[in-house]
Amino acid sequence: MGAMIDTDGSDRRLAAIRDYRLIEAIGDGAQGDLARLAAQICAAPVALVTVIARDRQWFMAQVGTDLCGTSLDDAICTHVLASDADILVIPDLSLDPRTRDSGIVAGGPQVRFYAGVPLRLAGGVTVGTLCVIDTVARPEGLSATQRDMLGSLARQAAATLELRHLLAERDATLDRMAAAEAALSGNEQRWQRLFENISDGFALGEAIRDADGRVIDWRFVDANPAWFALSGFDRATMLAATGRQLDPAAPAHWADQLGAMLVDGEAIGFLHHVPRLRRWFRGHCFRIDGDRFGAILRDVTDERAAARRQAALIELGDMLRDCHSVADVARIASTLAGQTLDVDCAGFGRIDATVSAVEIERDWTAAERASISGGHRFADYGEVTASIAQGEAVVVDDVGSDPRTVAQAAALVGRGIAAFVIVPVRRDGRSISAFVVQASEPRRWTGEDIVFLRKVADRVEVGMAQVESETRQTLLIQELAHRLKNTLSMVQAIASQTLRGSVDRTPLESFERRLQALGVAHDVLVERNWVGADMRTTIGQVLGVFGCDDRLALSGPDVALGARAALALALILHELGTNAVKYGALSNADGRIALAWNVAAGRIEMTWCEQGGPPVVMPSRRGFGSKLLRLGLAGIGDSDIRYDPDGVRVVMCADLSELTGG
Repeated sequence: MGAMIDTDGSDRRLAAIRDYRLIEAIGDGAQGDLARLAAQICAAPVALVTVIARDRQWFMAQVGTDLCGTSLDDAICTHVLASDADILVIPDLSLDPRTRDSGIVAGGPQVRFYAGVPLRLAGGVTVGTLCVIDTVARPEGLSATQRDMLGSLARQAAATLELRHLLAERDATLDRMAAAEAALSGNEQRWQRLFENISDGFALGEAIRDADGRVIDWRFVDANPAWFALSGFDRATMLAATGRQLDPAAPAHWADQLGAMLVDGEAIGFLHHVPRLRRWFRGHCFRIDGDRFGAILRDVTDERAAARRQAALIELGDMLRDCHSVADVARIASTLAGQTLDVDCAGFGRIDATVSAVEIERDWTAAERASISGGHRFADYGEVTASIAQGEAVVVDDVGSDPRTVAQAAALVGRGIAAFVIVPVRRDGRSISAFVVQASEPRRWTGEDIVFLRKVADRVEVGMAQVESETRQTLLIQELAHRLKNTLSMVQAIASQTLRGSVDRTPLESFERRLQALGVAHDVLVERNWVGADMRTTIGQVLGVFGCDDRLALSGPDVALGARAALALALILHELGTNAVKYGALSNADGRIALAWNVAAGRIEMTWCEQGGPPVVMPSRRGFGSKLLRLGLAGIGDSDIRYDPDGVRVVMCADLSELTGG
């Protein structure tokens, strides 16, 4: 059955589908191209670009099916909306409890494999998916390249929808302007009312040229009230200055673009940040006649901020996976949060047991701002301790007017703090850590800012807990390794004491050497935290104890061994090396050993070949060493030992999966 999608984001999704007219986009050729690419890249018979409406899933584009949509009960894509992941892969739909009872899985086409990426528009709202479907289960899912390419195609699909939306907005605005101009010819008063009531900022401008006729600046000759509200200028100020004087941040190439537009008549679009207002605007310019042009302006600050917050959370998740220290976690999170929210300081720290202070780890600060790393008493921020203890975010827009901070306002401003947010993180019923951001000027913190900081704080807490867990695990492994080596040494000492009076010490010496081989393999595994060992490293360290590296030739690819296989290989190599030193190629000054291994078709073959030693004679008896060699790499007897006169040759084979696990 379909996933429950009546979440808090449903209204936003449905509004976006309506505003972007996505149902009207069904059959869009650009989306069809992207669907075909997705099918080819993922080698899937079916690919879809979907829109998930209130009661039905529609296909804007489809490959491999003639259907134009499905009911929500059969819409596997609804599970993408219910997931926070950037991609949802279900290797076998018939085994997944979310999808096994779906009509298109249990009956109908009996689909088995699904991979879908959300289509996110501006503001982070998800309206549908780009997905691929197969009638055959894929236990291996998608390759890393296929995942990346599917994500890229989904972003391109969303960008195409954004462009379509922008063009529709432009056309709608131009239509309104055309209607206004038509009305002006017959009714000046009616045109004026329309001009003044357009919700977008609209201005009439005129190019300024130098003596050579090149456009070097511009001036505005009229504008509607929305333009003045967006720009922050009154009419008199606007008419008295040129465009560059009004906006020193205007790019130098704007004048050249304006000149080209007045020649060819091709409208131009732009995205521009005004530092004075700390706002972002999207606009369009179009020629009217002669050197006159029109400009349409829309504030997109909130849209960009939402996109930046979403991108920052994704980047934070990616970066935290590679962190191995608490300080790095705090630094990365503080940097992303500080830059995303454009604040002066940001930091994450642990709250003490009395919930009276926070110890900030490595922080992030804007240029020329002092670090906030170190201890901070909550009382110095005002009456905020009780809220933090209860897990409530403390949001202060202006320390001089907020009743909780007005008593400490002078001290806070003296430290460069005019506005701040403290977001606590709770665990087991108490506040244990907090994310702190500060601004040197009063600022209105939005609800989206606070939600973003909560998500950052939660992710940092999880990241730090993971780092601390890894640290404890490493210490535990090292302690266990130390105790195991002590145990091996004790076993060796007990054996030596027990057999001290034995006439034949050969068995004891063989036993001690095998313990030493286990110790060498053990050291290799400890370096990898007992998750396995590299074959070449294991071979080098085990055979290195014989001191004949210059007479050993090793060749073969990198192979990761499981812990059990590494120990077995160490014993086998030690047995071969010991025999070579006592009887074989390493018992004289001229002998050499070639050890080679290769991997093909999921199997590994290892060959030990001795040359240049004394003539080889097949042993008259088989001891433990011979039995060990005949068991082979995987312990199932897949080995061949030949006592050729020119030198011993041992070939051992095993499935690669048997060596990499355990």
